[in-house]
This record gives sequence, structure tokens and C-alpha cells, in this order.
Amino acid sequence: MCAQVMQLRMKLSERMQVIADHVDAGEVVADIGTDHGQIPVWLFASGISPRAILSDISDGSIRKAEETAAAYQFGEGMSFRTGDGLSVLRPGEADTVIIAGMGGKLIRQILAADPGHTASFRKFILQPRKGQGPLRKWLLQNGYRILCEDVVREGRFLPEIITALSPAFAGSGEAAKHGRAPDLAAADREHLKGLEEQDIRLRVPPWMVFAKGPMEEFFDLRIAQETLILENLQRAKARREDSEQKARDNLDYLRQLKCKYKEI
Repeated sequence: MCAQVMQLRMKLSERMQVIADHVDAGEVVADIGTDHGQIPVWLFASGISPRAILSDISDGSIRKAEETAAAYQFGEGMSFRTGDGLSVLRPGEADTVIIAGMGGKLIRQILAADPGHTASFRKFILQPRKGQGPLRKWLLQNGYRILCEDVVREGRFLPEIITALSPAFAGSGEAAKHGRAPDLAAADREHLKGLEEQDIRLRVPPWMVFAKGPMEEFFDLRIAQETLILENLQRAKARREDSEQKARDNLDYLRQLKCKYKEI
């Protein structure tokens, strides 16, 4: 009955639906910064998650999630918590942790607050609004396995969704089952870890050729951005050949990725 009610009355946005689709049946889910709580309420009511933990930073914020659950008469099996980041969870209490709709640097700050505690959760579904490069660098530096990435359409934006496994589970069967991004060789991992966090190869990593979503539009947007950067550099009164060459290299890299994506 619950699932039928949800299908009739609650429809997730494309962004939310892609996030929800990365939660496997039977997983306890925790949504950090849950806002209205639509994703965990949908997962619980659909019978995918037997238990859902909804957390936000303030009482006023968490009340919105409680109101969403109350509107569908769901409460038992759902836990509402006010607090900062992952501190609201006991170690290993959730199988999958969702952190969506924040900046990548803020998500990184939440993950890095207590690395040992963070690593006790098996899977993370992360949707940074910006700052994807710094977030990816932190994941690589701390032994997380990026399983796959998705790009979705939300109005005029193309949000990116990163699904990653904690270090202790990075070699598990789940990586083989769900992973679209190929596991990096040690040399490749070390190379990416050593790059500046705003490097193009962290902002648009090589495995994006395996991402799902409107990828040609995604690559075209990134190419247009880098083209504008190069044009602005060329118009500057004080020309800097090193900066212009870097912009040209970035453009070549993005065009190669787009071609590889189309071949795949």
C-alpha cells in the first residue's frame, strides 16, 4: 500500500531519482542535509530501505522532513536527527550515506571531520553543486573507490552525482557489480592525487566517458567554458603564454574525452 501511495502522490525529480536508484534493496540509508526528506521517505515507503535516517543542521530544517513523512503517515522505521554532518550517526549505522545539494568543499569537510568514522559506512552517494575537483581529490587520497558517475538535467544545470565505496569495501563484489568507472592503476591514482584540486583532470576525470546522462551536452559545456577562458586570456593586455597553453591543453583533453565517449 505504501509503495502504491508513493507512486501516485510523490514523484522524485530526475536528480533525486538517480540518487535513489543507487541505493540497493535492503540498505539502511542516511540522508545528511536532508531538507524536505523526499529521497529517504521515497526509499523507505517504496520498500527499498528498511530504515532511513534523516538529518539536518537545525530543528527548523529537520521539521520539513518530518512534515514530508507525516504527510504520507510514515514514521516508524524513520529516524529524524538534528546535528552536524556524520556526527549524528553511530559507526556503521547506515549502509549508504547520501550527501546532496551542497558544495564539494563542504561535502569534503563533512567527510574529513572524522576520517575513521566516515570510513565505517560502506557507500556514499555525493552530489556536489560545485567544487567537484576538490571532492574527487579527497576521495582518491583517502582510498575511496569511485564506482560510477552520473550527470542529470535540472533546469539549466547539469548536476554530477558521484557514487563511491569506502576503503574497506573498495575491493568488494559490489565494486564489480555496480562499478562503471574502471579501477585506477596505482600509478594513475598517485598521478591524480598529486594534481592541484582545480586541475581539469579532477574537474572532468577520464572515467567520465563511462558516465550516464546527457554527456555530449556536458562535454560541450565544459569545452565552451574553457574556450571562453582562452579567449579572455588572448584579449588581455598582458598576455601570459603559460596560461594560454594550459587552456589549450585543457581544450584538447576535453575534446579527446568527448571523442572517446562517442566511440564508446
